[in-house]
Amino acid sequence: MSQGERFLDWLRRLQGQKAWTAARAALRRSLAFPPGAYPRAMPYVEPFVAEEGWRREAHYLVAALYALKDGDHQVGRTLARALWEKAQGSASVEKRFLALLEADRDQIAFRLRQAVALVEGGVDFARLLDDLLRWFSPERHVQARWAREFYGAEASEEEKKEVEA
Repeated sequence: MSQGERFLDWLRRLQGQKAWTAARAALRRSLAFPPGAYPRAMPYVEPFVAEEGWRREAHYLVAALYALKDGDHQVGRTLARALWEKAQGSASVEKRFLALLEADRDQIAFRLRQAVALVEGGVDFARLLDDLLRWFSPERHVQARWAREFYGAEASEEEKKEVEA
């Protein structure tokens, strides 16, 4: 089970509790702050997160985006694919997608929030977290795969195995 899948299980358990309304509000509000900096969101993420730095921030970001979409998780529907569906006939969506691919650590939260807000329906939040954990790899494998998903090319078998590992 990947880190993203374990975290998604955590979020689903949280969503099943009576306190989900308050948790959802706090997590959504946390999008106005740098990931991990909004104290009211901390009770909902810190019990799961042991990492520091970007890995911690990525968990906060995915939790907030999950709350933004009210837990609408669709296994296998990557954000790149959802944006491709939205982009049909829209140059502005493609421009936002390209800006997302170029996003650095200062921009990524803002760009992801814009992208997730654009798509209709859910996305695979477990896969999103797994991708974000590797986002800043010098090889930029995640961005390359997203570009192939957006522009219609299938991932190679080797890339599929890498994602599953």
